[in-house]
Amino acid sequence: MNTRHEPDRLHEDQDCLIIYVGKLADNPHWSFPTHKHDDLHEIIYVNEGQGSFTIDGTKHSAQKGDVLVYNKGTLHEERSDPEFPLSTFYCGFRFKEGTRANNDWVVPPGSDPVVRANRYSEEIRSLMQTMFNEFSIREEGYNSISHHLLNAVLLIIDRMSQHQRAANEIVRSNTLAESIKDYLDTNYRQNIKLKDLADQFHIDFYYLIHMYKNCYGISPYHYLIQRRMGEATRLLVSTKKKVWEISKLVGYENPNYFTILFTKTVGESPRSFRKRNQKDMFGDPSN
Repeated sequence: MNTRHEPDRLHEDQDCLIIYVGKLADNPHWSFPTHKHDDLHEIIYVNEGQGSFTIDGTKHSAQKGDVLVYNKGTLHEERSDPEFPLSTFYCGFRFKEGTRANNDWVVPPGSDPVVRANRYSEEIRSLMQTMFNEFSIREEGYNSISHHLLNAVLLIIDRMSQHQRAANEIVRSNTLAESIKDYLDTNYRQNIKLKDLADQFHIDFYYLIHMYKNCYGISPYHYLIQRRMGEATRLLVSTKKKVWEISKLVGYENPNYFTILFTKTVGESPRSFRKRNQKDMFGDPSN
């Protein structure tokens, strides 16, 4: 491990102070027991290999291109994978007093502390490599250059984190939409009101509609109608049940309302649909 300490020579007008910059070489048996930094933040870029990280009690794995972010006061434990030894660049720093009064963190509290590799990872690697080189060589102006490099790293991490949160939100939304669709498929015969559906899934009514439509291209209300009419077409073709009976079976107590919806959705009345499709299925008795 190679670490350079130089907090005192940074320009006074800079908004953050770099405490150390370092590099971890390929050590298959490297580990660091549980600890925290109460007065600084730390950023780790995984250059090669894999490792396991316990952050605030939650286990994470990280590999090439991933960035780990420890806001100050975050308990963490680190361990290299013996088969794929870790190689990392890391940096410890703090924001100058008064510059981050209400948001003294790198990623918002509650966010995933592991920012997964994406198209910005190579930029982070290059910036961290250059920052480490500057601290190692210590030529004139290295502290100012390192400060600007760190600011660039922070901006890109913020961008990466926002992209990751947006992607995770899409995954969560799609999973939730799938659960709602399964519920509608199972309970379409029931008197389902979207307000009650939103309450059941503990989400806002308007978010329910927006999220479901984004996933399936149709609102849950119209999907429910299509699901019911799809079942109605099956019953009309494969059974001799009366239209009013089928209306009740698919969730409509009023057969006239059912007929109006069916005609609007399918393009013809239930009786017309039955006549045409049963004839096609069972043959024309006049032949």
